[in-house]
Amino acid sequence: KEEALSYYQRRDASQGNLDALLGDSAPMTELKQRISQLIDAERGLKDGDAPAVLITGETGTGKELVARALHYSGPRRGRPFVEINCAAIPPQLLESELFGHERGAFTDAKERKLGLVETAAGGTLFLDEIGDLDLALQAKLLKLLEEKTMRRIGSLRDQKVDVRIVA
Repeated sequence: KEEALSYYQRRDASQGNLDALLGDSAPMTELKQRISQLIDAERGLKDGDAPAVLITGETGTGKELVARALHYSGPRRGRPFVEINCAAIPPQLLESELFGHERGAFTDAKERKLGLVETAAGGTLFLDEIGDLDLALQAKLLKLLEEKTMRRIGSLRDQKVDVRIVA
């Protein structure tokens, strides 16, 4: 299992850097320059607290490729890149997927589960189709963005997390 995981991580890293963004048109060149500027700025941060990044564009324009290029070309490349399509998971399950839950938090919570936010610790969490998020979940996400803290469902304590959010 460990070898397979390592293989996929290496493959993602090799296919996810700036070189994966093909084209030399003026808009593509400008995009690559912006990504490079963001990466350089992140390297200069003393606390390593990378700012959130919003990528806009129509479906199929390569937002995921941009998120991967930002992650795998920057200082967080050795850490996890975790992605989730917010529109593909029902709202009642998405909160648990993102923030995890404690044992006994609800009927089927038989054990503690880490959420994707914790899984991406030190790395990048890419939230695709974020515009489809439920308003209550948007409020929890805002707390994560502003305070870099989150709380598992059923937990009494907030916990600090080091994760860059790309949406």
